[in-house]
Amino acid sequence: MIMFAVARVLLLGVELILALPVLYLLAIAVGAVIGTIRHGQFGRKPESIRDSAPRFAVLVPAHNEELLIGKALHSLAALEYPTDRFTINVIADNCTDHTADIARAAGAVVYERANDEKRGKGYALAWAFDRLMHDDAQYDSYVILDADAVVDSQFLKALASGMAHGALALQSHNAVLNAAESETSALRWLALSLMNYIRPLGRNVLGGSSTLTGNGMCLTHELLARHPWQAFGLSEDYQYYLSIIASGEKALFVPRANVRSVMPTSARQLTTQDIRWETISPDAQSWQRHIAWLLFRDGVRHFSWVRLDALAELLTPPLSVLASGCAVALVGALLLAAPLQMVLAGALSIALFAYVASAFILLRPPLAVYRAVAYAPFYIARKLWIYFVLRRQRKNSSTWVRTSRTA
Repeated sequence: MIMFAVARVLLLGVELILALPVLYLLAIAVGAVIGTIRHGQFGRKPESIRDSAPRFAVLVPAHNEELLIGKALHSLAALEYPTDRFTINVIADNCTDHTADIARAAGAVVYERANDEKRGKGYALAWAFDRLMHDDAQYDSYVILDADAVVDSQFLKALASGMAHGALALQSHNAVLNAAESETSALRWLALSLMNYIRPLGRNVLGGSSTLTGNGMCLTHELLARHPWQAFGLSEDYQYYLSIIASGEKALFVPRANVRSVMPTSARQLTTQDIRWETISPDAQSWQRHIAWLLFRDGVRHFSWVRLDALAELLTPPLSVLASGCAVALVGALLLAAPLQMVLAGALSIALFAYVASAFILLRPPLAVYRAVAYAPFYIARKLWIYFVLRRQRKNSSTWVRTSRTA
């Protein structure tokens, strides 16, 4: 009898711990719905472009991307934006294929970089910023795109509209290009829609900041002059985002600036990508703990919701962990025949379901995504295996691992 009482108390404690991130995500989903109702499905329409339109430098870091970079450059060539107000710059970083030749043939300005010691996207961006920020062209903003990204024709217009509202850091809607290709890419659509649309939109509506996801982010010249690029880890975009938030800046989500990328179509490809995204080296973990403390200290000291929201986002566990935690809590409550715990576990499950459902309601995914939901338990199990097992096997590695893809 005592053991059952102790188990019920422990289960209640676990449920209360789960309640914090789950309610945070529910609030974000509500914020995203409010934002969508307020501004239409994808936000305000881009304003008309005038002679004083911002001048953009579009940066495409590329390492051996000959299979996909042509499509990315083709979409950039179709941008509906004054051609004298933007340039396309490809950073061919330690390439051993025909990436640079393909980019030149497409009309892009190509910067070839070779450095065997400082390898990776973070170093390539710092190298490019150092050159472009001192260029006679005097760019207003720098847009970073992945080499497999495809942008909408209104992409720069939407970013220019966001800059007109005073934003110094902007993040576009980073979505999936091949959602209907396989169950794997369909579930990735769902995961990224929650991370890259629902969360940044909801956080902005609630007064917080959007996360910077690397692909489709826009940094103004003023911001980079104030906060030079010093992010060189495997998650260099997230590192830079946290550093500027800790310094009192804020990033604006621009839902009408759409950029889509090819996602893995097999479990093996997805595992490689997830390990790269989830792996955090000891140095990065130490740095994140330091930033977390700064966000908490200065958030309380300056009554800064932007900092406290960024801290809450940083501490929120992955959706796979929360979903499995709610499922275990519900089963445990049923086995213990604990009414209070059953009600709380049920409420948490409903709240998490509402958060996930917001992506379906607001973004209207292709039919393939609905069909792929049946594979979600396997997807969650694999994510847990990666999160708790595989990533720890690589935590001491800072080596970037390519995700194999098809053209």
